[in-house]
Amino acid sequence: MKRISIISSFIIFSFISVVSAQSYTFSKDLTVGSNGQDVSNLQSLLISQGFHIPSIESGVVAKGHFGAQTKAAVVAYQTSKHISHTGFVGPITRKSLNGTSVAFGGIVPTVSISSINAVPVTSSPVTPPSVTTPSQTVMSTPGAVGTLAVSLWSTPSGIVAYKGQSYDVAAFKVQASASDMSIQNLTLDFDVRLWLYASAITIKDDSGAVVGSVTNLNAGNFSELTVGSDYRVSVPVNGYVVKAVQTKYLTVNVTFLPTSDRATGNINVLQTQIRSVDGTGVTDTETNTGGARFFSYQGSGASQLVATLSPSAPPVGYIEISSSIPTDNAVLGIYSLKSQNQPTTLLGLKVNLGFWGNGNTNGTIPNMLSSIALKVGNTIVTNGSLGTINGAAGDYQDTIVTFSNFSIPLPADKYVDLTIVARLAQDTGGRFEGAYATTTLDLTNPSNIDVEDASYAHIVPNSIVLSSNAQQLTESLLGAAGLPTVTYGNENNTSTGYTTQIFTFTAPIMAGKNGVYISKNVSAALSTTSDPTGITITPVDFSDSDTSGDGATYFYLAPGQAKTLTATYSASGSSTQSGVFQITGLTFGTDSNATGGFLYSPDMTNMLTAVLFH
Repeated sequence: MKRISIISSFIIFSFISVVSAQSYTFSKDLTVGSNGQDVSNLQSLLISQGFHIPSIESGVVAKGHFGAQTKAAVVAYQTSKHISHTGFVGPITRKSLNGTSVAFGGIVPTVSISSINAVPVTSSPVTPPSVTTPSQTVMSTPGAVGTLAVSLWSTPSGIVAYKGQSYDVAAFKVQASASDMSIQNLTLDFDVRLWLYASAITIKDDSGAVVGSVTNLNAGNFSELTVGSDYRVSVPVNGYVVKAVQTKYLTVNVTFLPTSDRATGNINVLQTQIRSVDGTGVTDTETNTGGARFFSYQGSGASQLVATLSPSAPPVGYIEISSSIPTDNAVLGIYSLKSQNQPTTLLGLKVNLGFWGNGNTNGTIPNMLSSIALKVGNTIVTNGSLGTINGAAGDYQDTIVTFSNFSIPLPADKYVDLTIVARLAQDTGGRFEGAYATTTLDLTNPSNIDVEDASYAHIVPNSIVLSSNAQQLTESLLGAAGLPTVTYGNENNTSTGYTTQIFTFTAPIMAGKNGVYISKNVSAALSTTSDPTGITITPVDFSDSDTSGDGATYFYLAPGQAKTLTATYSASGSSTQSGVFQITGLTFGTDSNATGGFLYSPDMTNMLTAVLFH
């Protein structure tokens, strides 16, 4: 029987950083519920490759959260690459993604405000991006005859547009036949005099590069086809080449005037024509009239509220607590709010606080918290009050925390970070060792946030659920040096179809200020899940890289010491079977019983995954 060797790390720290416009390497698995810059970069790549995520492309939702639409885009990508289309970004999908180069960027800007009474900043006109030279500008099929198929893409659609802002309003799928096709211009028919509403039209390719534009719109840019109802404008394109049999996407972006006397209403794109030239120099003009697009123009510049998880939010990590004194300024989550178009004022907020106990019946939310507060910058604005506690003591509990009786200015078009901080009680008797907490801002329920504009009108936020990363509470802070890697070994098939395969994960673990004990019984130390049927998985060996301090029944890490754990499993089954094996948790302690705490991390679950017999 062959063995599957798994070298496991159990504490993974994620760091959010600005990613420059270059290739990005995906180093950890992602799935529904994942958050952070890896998810943001995944979404950028998928959209650039034509796998659409409507809520992000429309601007309603910020990048960074792996939801149902992102999963659907991943499934479409996996299908196109002949990968098992589960929607889970595992080792095979990451290998495929890492073979694709794409420009990344666009972390949501964080704006610090020096005073709670800061003067709101009014919005300024949006300048359309300058025309850039895309990489696809060279014809490689001289003499070849071809055509360009054009169809309206499903997103964006029904966009709500406000004064002084830029929006993607329509996108088109273009596919070349046997010849490269050099696009010369894109012609759009509108049912209104668009120059009275907008200042510029730009055309972007899959990567977001602007390949053509018309700025300073005026009546001279348009032809009046039907008096009062049909106006045509031609946007020149810089010879953008769609390679033979290639499919690309072109997006139309409109920049609206900061001031206009136009009334609120729908604006329709009646028809689109794309003119291109094939390898013989013959011009091909394709017209799209089916399923015309419209967008809603809000001439009043009414405000909208956009919420997202702040890039400054702590990654999945740990809060070191004390057995002798309370712990102040423990950050449980940071959320960013932006008031679009007009300044508004935040007057009330409700967040859900979740607490996973360690089995100790004394470990409850009321015992854990001395106080919980809402902070902007370095200023605590107000303390929160706890609602009804749901759940059993020592198990999972949650409650609604209400923040009220305050006033936070939200300047126009600027993100403001709201930080949820707690004063944690001293940890007498190990009540909270190994427990963890998280917060959730659920804006699918508008009553969870109270924002008013200057006319005292209530502003409805984007409908989204935002959850902070889990924060582990521990007196023995564990850390990791580097991320685990996965390698696949030999796969052996006999004439009977019997299969074995090797999976290896490697990464060190490190103790904090106290020593850490881990049971040598692999079943007691490691929590695992396995979904396949017809595959037998048996633990064979469990060891550490340094036996210093180890006892007969436990591994020991002295304060600050690093070791590598190796868990070896034997997996066998039919070659027709497939599935996933995961290490989901590590039980450790601060005494030789090695039973003090249970470490669980969403990042860890995603990283420590083996795809069996893929």
